[in-house]
Amino acid sequence: MLTESEFQHYLLKPLDEMKAETFNESDARNVLSHQTSNAHMTLNSYISNPTGKGSAYVANRSAIKNGLNLIYIKLLREHRKNFYAIPYLYSNGDLLFYVKVPSEEYNINKISYDVLFLMKYAKGVSRANREIETFSNSPSFVYTYCFVYNKNDLLIDKLKNKYPKEALTMAPDIRNPIQSFGYEKSTYIAARYLLDGGCMSDAYINKYATLMTTFSETNTFNKIADPEVLVAVYQQAEYNKRKVHNKELAKNEKQKRDEKNKKYAEEQKKQFPTHSFVYHKAPRGKITARKAKRSLLNKKW
Repeated sequence: MLTESEFQHYLLKPLDEMKAETFNESDARNVLSHQTSNAHMTLNSYISNPTGKGSAYVANRSAIKNGLNLIYIKLLREHRKNFYAIPYLYSNGDLLFYVKVPSEEYNINKISYDVLFLMKYAKGVSRANREIETFSNSPSFVYTYCFVYNKNDLLIDKLKNKYPKEALTMAPDIRNPIQSFGYEKSTYIAARYLLDGGCMSDAYINKYATLMTTFSETNTFNKIADPEVLVAVYQQAEYNKRKVHNKELAKNEKQKRDEKNKKYAEEQKKQFPTHSFVYHKAPRGKITARKAKRSLLNKKW
């Protein structure tokens, strides 16, 4: 059985190899042309290759997946009770999964991302292979992939109002210049959780699914936090974290100063005789504060 360090080395090894790979313009053209002609996605296709079957781009995707798998396992180990997946059934057979995914720094910021997959009903097709529409309020999804998903009609339409207008209409030229679907942390972990956790099974759905009505849909969607709210919560948590860090630094600095002062005082004591009677016999001038004051007042400059 692999140890924890051996397991991490096994998963992360492709990441080191990935650093030597380069990306060229022909790869970008292949991605864009392929995505334009094949704008659909399933949970299985997203996990296996989000850029689409036949795409040569992201030859390093296995390395990226392995890195995300480490994060996924770590989150399950530390915050399994903060994961959950609620299925909702529509009258037309569509299935909506609402997945809560805790952030990597959940201990600090208490943020859980809302990830939703709307699976379109298709008779005789397994749920993992049905076409999906997606939503995530993770900032990395919003500012990296939201535009691309919206452009290809892969966003859940009724949740688009949660996104900033710029995320829907402005291409992410810096974060995602080739407009690739790629892997995003919250959606990848949510998809893995559904597939690995048995959430797609009939037993799970029969036990936990509820009928989605107009009222319950509105009520459910209204509870989903806007991405800007999560950004504000994250920034406040980071600010508090820095405050605590700075307070600890100040405490450590004070401790160092106190130790230096104590050491200095001890060194000073060594310069004088230790017996108290010596201080009385030590030669001193006869000047006192009162005499000094009188002398200064009477002194003619």
